[in-house]
Amino acid sequence: MWFMKKGRAGSLAMILLLGIQLLTACSQTQLPTDQALTPKPAKDQLQKLEVLNQTADDMYKKVMQGDLAGGRAVLQLLSEQIPLIRYEGITTVEGLNALTETITQAKRTFNAANLTSAEGQVSVATIRLATDALTHSNEPMWLQYYNPLMSDLKQMEQASQEKKKPELVQAANAFRQHIAIIHPSLLISRDPIEIEKLDSMVMFMTDQVRSEQEPYKQVLNVMPTLRNTIDVLFLKKDATAYLPIIDDQNPIIWKLVLGAVILAVLAFAAWRLSKKDNGLVVVNKAADD
Repeated sequence: MWFMKKGRAGSLAMILLLGIQLLTACSQTQLPTDQALTPKPAKDQLQKLEVLNQTADDMYKKVMQGDLAGGRAVLQLLSEQIPLIRYEGITTVEGLNALTETITQAKRTFNAANLTSAEGQVSVATIRLATDALTHSNEPMWLQYYNPLMSDLKQMEQASQEKKKPELVQAANAFRQHIAIIHPSLLISRDPIEIEKLDSMVMFMTDQVRSEQEPYKQVLNVMPTLRNTIDVLFLKKDATAYLPIIDDQNPIIWKLVLGAVILAVLAFAAWRLSKKDNGLVVVNKAADD
């Protein structure tokens, strides 16, 4: 007598059920936790940020044209706008702290009795880049500092290879100044952990250059890591190159496609299993039947 094998039928059912569950999960999967928990900026937030950015631009232009008094007045207006804006979904706590500290430091600079044009220009440039980073997260202006930083590192490397201390000190000073100008923007735009790595290497390099002993070997040793860190911050190296590309505009479509592929594979496995012995098994009759 022929009977359908219960175990195999159960396996087929389980496979198909698993496939349906996976398909359902793929279609219902939410965004990653950090994206789901991060609120999108409201329209009024974005408008206030644009006003803030325009104010910083006006201040920058005045100071660059030599109008330090006008720049100081606009700086005061800028500092009054900062607390009126909500920064949820715009930057991290570290980024906000960097922005407010930059404004505070600039006010100290402009209120100094011996203010120079160069000092004023550095202060307003730092603020201008920071406000731009808040409003242009995809293409902030501070990305333009990549080539100057790479040039500084190249000069440091060459000076170390040739063991020329004055040239090394000059290049290191230029590098630190460039980093200082974009540092608030980095904290606004990037992961604070990556900024800490950069700060540690810059501090190490600075200590070596200022050391009375020959710093050349130590500077050359840290150079590859320092270059790599800057590449990561400037998005020159894609750390997620091996991950699948997901269309952020249509995430549901990609989830459904992925679920369909999984379901198709499981259905094929179920079909192969059902074809084995035609899905049937002989059950011998008992001797007493």
